[in-house]
Amino acid sequence: MSVRVRFAPAPTGDLHIGGAMVAVANHLLRLQQGGAFVLRIDDTDSSEHADGAAARIEATLAWLGITIDEGPDTGPYAPYRQSLRTADHLAAADRLVESGVARRGGDGSVALAPIERDIVIDDLSRGAIRIPAGELPRTILVRSDGRPTFHIATAVDDAAMAITHVLRGEDHITNTAIQLALCEGLGVEPPRFSHLPIVVGEDGAKLSSSHGAVGVDELHAAGWLPSAVVDWLARSACPPITALPASTPAELAVVFDPARLGHGTTRLDPALLERLGRDHLALLPPTELAQRVGEELGRTGIACTQEQLDLLAPGLGDATTIPQAAALVADVIERSAPLTPTDGDRAAAAALLEHDTEDPDALGVGKKAIRRVLTSSDHGIPLPFLLAALPRDEIVARAQAVLDQP
Repeated sequence: MSVRVRFAPAPTGDLHIGGAMVAVANHLLRLQQGGAFVLRIDDTDSSEHADGAAARIEATLAWLGITIDEGPDTGPYAPYRQSLRTADHLAAADRLVESGVARRGGDGSVALAPIERDIVIDDLSRGAIRIPAGELPRTILVRSDGRPTFHIATAVDDAAMAITHVLRGEDHITNTAIQLALCEGLGVEPPRFSHLPIVVGEDGAKLSSSHGAVGVDELHAAGWLPSAVVDWLARSACPPITALPASTPAELAVVFDPARLGHGTTRLDPALLERLGRDHLALLPPTELAQRVGEELGRTGIACTQEQLDLLAPGLGDATTIPQAAALVADVIERSAPLTPTDGDRAAAAALLEHDTEDPDALGVGKKAIRRVLTSSDHGIPLPFLLAALPRDEIVARAQAVLDQP
């Protein structure tokens, strides 16, 4: 069965990790079932718009590897901005008023009439969610100034765009009940719904653009691989995925199950992202890793030969991001000022002058001292890769510099 899923952000700012988790969940369902991923901009409240936000969200989705099949630039159900579909929303509100499902106020606003029966949401992940009669808040469908609200726009547009599944945060459960009531009043088939856990911060409060949320663009700028970020978000959305090793989106989609999403709240674990960052770097072909590291070094003005990159790339297992990997290479290529040598450092320097070898064990001295002589650091790329990448004359020069110190 092919699906039509939609990601419908408001253009209030850059895409943060909570919204990205929703996008990833919809992306994986589309990959698994086949069909279309629709990007719709829910811009009914113009007072909260941020200039350029919609374009930045689209660019961020592209960086995450999420293909937009239909959206602001293309698709058979255009336009994909709710603010451009106002006539359809107002016409639907008029029909609801005529049928008694909604009421028009003296100020021209339209509100959903009180619902006198329970509403049951057939949630794919949670089963039946019953919203008792009378518990729904008063719901404005059209403002007094004639602008439709999110509620009527979403119900109308999901039906018009033939959306089959809506995966969104569980903070939308009440909105889902309202949407079901509107779909019934309009005589249209509602989508299937499944609700994701809410991403919260350390204080337990929901993350938002105004409260503690990390923007996906920040992760991009920090050099995380998009595949690692998608993997990280998918594991928080769908617990069965946690049993997998580091996985590509196609592999994640095989296990993703909208009937087994997490419930309640979730805290995105930075330690898990670091592990996945290392694992996804290790999944890159060595030539691609070397290329990316070389590009990062070029941006920082550090010259490194392709041969050196190829020799050092297999030793970058401790890095979690491309900039970290580049920093490890830079520590080898551009040795910092020599440390004050110990007796062990001097012994290592003498051994390096005497023996031309890529095997640190053959030098017969402490490995920590060898590293200090060559990089002035106690940590870094494993010594066999380091010794293979440094030209013999450079090794000799660094060892002699240590011995020349008083």
